[in-house]
Amino acid sequence: MLKKLFMSLLIAITTFAYANPDKMFQTVDVKEATLLQTTKDKLYCPNCGMHLPKFYKTNHAVKLKDGTHRQYCSIHCLVEEMELGVLKEKHSDVAEILAVDVTSSKFVDAKKAYYVVGSSVAGTMSATSQYAFAKVEDAITFMNTYGGEVKSFDETYQMTLKDFAKDIAMIHDKRSTMMYKNGEKIYTTKCDTAKVDAVHAHSIGELKATIAQDKLCEDGLNDGQLQALALFLWDIKLNNFEKNYGKNDEIAIYVQSIKDKDFFKRGENIHQRVCKKLDATSFKSLDEIKKGIETTCPKLKDEDKLSLMGYLNHVRSGHQMHKSNPLVVPSDAKCPVCGMFVAKYPKWAAYTKLKDGKEFFYDGTKDMFKFIFEAKSYSHNYTKDDFDIISVSDYYTLDKIDGKKAFYVLGSNVYGPMGKELIPFKTKADAENFSKNYQGKQILKFEEVTKELVFGLDK
Repeated sequence: MLKKLFMSLLIAITTFAYANPDKMFQTVDVKEATLLQTTKDKLYCPNCGMHLPKFYKTNHAVKLKDGTHRQYCSIHCLVEEMELGVLKEKHSDVAEILAVDVTSSKFVDAKKAYYVVGSSVAGTMSATSQYAFAKVEDAITFMNTYGGEVKSFDETYQMTLKDFAKDIAMIHDKRSTMMYKNGEKIYTTKCDTAKVDAVHAHSIGELKATIAQDKLCEDGLNDGQLQALALFLWDIKLNNFEKNYGKNDEIAIYVQSIKDKDFFKRGENIHQRVCKKLDATSFKSLDEIKKGIETTCPKLKDEDKLSLMGYLNHVRSGHQMHKSNPLVVPSDAKCPVCGMFVAKYPKWAAYTKLKDGKEFFYDGTKDMFKFIFEAKSYSHNYTKDDFDIISVSDYYTLDKIDGKKAFYVLGSNVYGPMGKELIPFKTKADAENFSKNYQGKQILKFEEVTKELVFGLDK
């Protein structure tokens, strides 16, 4: 009785979640969505099966040289097909990559789009949201409302690729918690199992479309129930999740770390106890770590090897090893130039302390320089010589650094909360590397930054 009640509850939860698409930012009506695929499964993402109009504002697509399209619910699914799926060995067949512009709901050239990454608006298939805009001013407006950072397509693609294993683990956890059980219940109670088992499909989208269009299950299944059914069939019954990801050590590490909150701690204990000679910083990849463990500590159990591997890889990762020393911004601090709350944009924060002890925080170095050069324009009677301490945030490390000793990149395609920015770095080498990768036009020392240059950024 309790088991039946539990399964009924699972179905009801999924039904409610998908029957209320107006609750999701991504959703548009089917008639408002541009569907580029022309096959019977045109409504569904070929990679994960999700309903494209329901996640339309994060839709991406590839146009192939033969004129056909593959349309995805998210950049995550685009990256998966490009790096692991059907397009892995066929990048040369891709004529164009497209993304939905949030503002116009039209597809645009993804490589020319501006992405807001990490906003408070929920994303699709990723813990970190990614929304594309054709115009940088639209991206900045969205960012100023919902937070996040403006990135290029290439940056967003690489961030998605970097987070891929972690996101797959998150997706698997969510599916295992509810969707697979719900899908199995629907399969056994609402479907003609013999006919469903006989379906031959090349993708989960095709499987989902065939079940719906051939009416292989009871009428009245909503998209949430159909998705749960398709996921159970594709991932579990056909074993595609295990086939695709079962031998991926990085995904296995994240899957286990979700299940076991002490996963990394146990790996640390194993390292200290029996494998201390392994130096995490000496490895360049997860494969090297795995080989090092097999050589140095071959008698460990598989689960202990995985924990140790996860811990060493966690320590090896540069951004995880570095403990940043950021500017600490009071929650009520407002930029004296634009009036915005600076704590909302900690990665761009700048700070000055005057000789009279007065302190100011800014939501970017551009506004900081504006205030240094023209404090009187913002109702403060200071000159440039009155600024005793000047601190900015290093773009790469987020460390608080001496603004008078920093190097500033001008003219890059990276935008801050107030649009065009002077991007600060502690070292010239970092500034040169950034400038090379993001189309920087100049690298300036503090004393080389002029009033005309700073105010000219807004033109």
